[in-house]
Amino acid sequence: MKKTLSVLMLLLLLVSPVFATGQNEQAKGPATLSVLFYSPELADQYNDMIAAYKAETGVTLDITVLQTDYRSVLTSRLNSGDVPDIFMSSAYADNSTYKDYVYDLTDEDFIKQLQPSALQGVTVNGRVIGYPFLVQSHSFIYNKKVFKDNGITTLPRTLSEYEAVAKKLQANGVQPFATGFKEYWVLPQTAWQALAAIPAKNYGGYENFVSMLNTGKLKFKDIPEMNQVFDLLDLIGKYGGPKPNESDFSDQTSSIATGKVAMIHQGNWAEDSIRKTNPEVELGFLVGPTGNDASTAGIMFDSNQTIRIAKDSKNLQAALDWLRWLTTSDYGKNWIPGKVKQLSPIIGAPAPDSQIAKATSDLLASGVSGYPWFYQMFPTGTEQQLGSILQGYCAGQTTRDQTLDALDSTYAKIAKAAL
Repeated sequence: MKKTLSVLMLLLLLVSPVFATGQNEQAKGPATLSVLFYSPELADQYNDMIAAYKAETGVTLDITVLQTDYRSVLTSRLNSGDVPDIFMSSAYADNSTYKDYVYDLTDEDFIKQLQPSALQGVTVNGRVIGYPFLVQSHSFIYNKKVFKDNGITTLPRTLSEYEAVAKKLQANGVQPFATGFKEYWVLPQTAWQALAAIPAKNYGGYENFVSMLNTGKLKFKDIPEMNQVFDLLDLIGKYGGPKPNESDFSDQTSSIATGKVAMIHQGNWAEDSIRKTNPEVELGFLVGPTGNDASTAGIMFDSNQTIRIAKDSKNLQAALDWLRWLTTSDYGKNWIPGKVKQLSPIIGAPAPDSQIAKATSDLLASGVSGYPWFYQMFPTGTEQQLGSILQGYCAGQTTRDQTLDALDSTYAKIAKAAL
């Protein structure tokens, strides 16, 4: 009897810490997840998702949304040990930047629900280390009514054709472009699209092209087609109104919505902001010029915006449960196409009620080239720093040769630090 009592007492002692832990977890209640995201234009959509998830699970998503200082804030938090449970980054090069902080999602069941093509930018050595948030496209968006009212029926594909359209619009008293040059990130997106056909054509593919830049075997000043980058930026600036370097994202979206301008270089993420200004606006999507070769004109099409889960998060399972819900629940599958109005990476997700998303699908179906966002393979930090250099060029502060030297010098420093 005493032996039996002793065994029972021992068992109670062994399980009591587990029991106490369970009580503590129950006392805590549902988790609160610390989330750091960018894309403030999606604030309403984030808030809708936060409310839906809390109503269904009781879990709170404490989301901080930033834009211009996002990377510096994230870096500061990572360095201080205040790592968000969930955070956002780019794909490609950022896989290396954040590899020591992120959870390997390869074996999670919900990953099988994603389009394989959407996973290419977050897969390293066969392992999936990020969640593709959106499938996005960018090129030139145009106001269909402005084009129609000014008799433009043939859509431009080459630099010369774009200039002819711009001249006609300006002669009719219409501003052809809103530049967005005040935003550093608009410049690289616009510039590198003009080079989109070159890495595969002349340098053995995108990865090899970036590798050559990283090792110094190739410099921007060695690329003859950089002239078509400058030509495009010059064209947009020339026909971009009296103060082209003061135009920002808000100016772009409001100007094209009201018909003040005819074209902007932006992505499908801009449509919601445009339609908030004018719900009745009719938008079209143009292929971006790669010099004057119409056959290589195309759009940029990729899944780059990436959700990362912190591998050392105290709320790891809760963070994974949220991603699973976002992927498999009825609300989650409809959130991107229904609320964000963009293309979803989830297999079987409905098509969004989006003019640019539909135009993207139509262009790709017609055989137009959909180029990957190869510039996201550049080392982390190049987007902002090279964008600032291009801003200086667009402001008339540097010549083409000076700009090329600055691009090469800055890129070399960033690449060396990243190795």
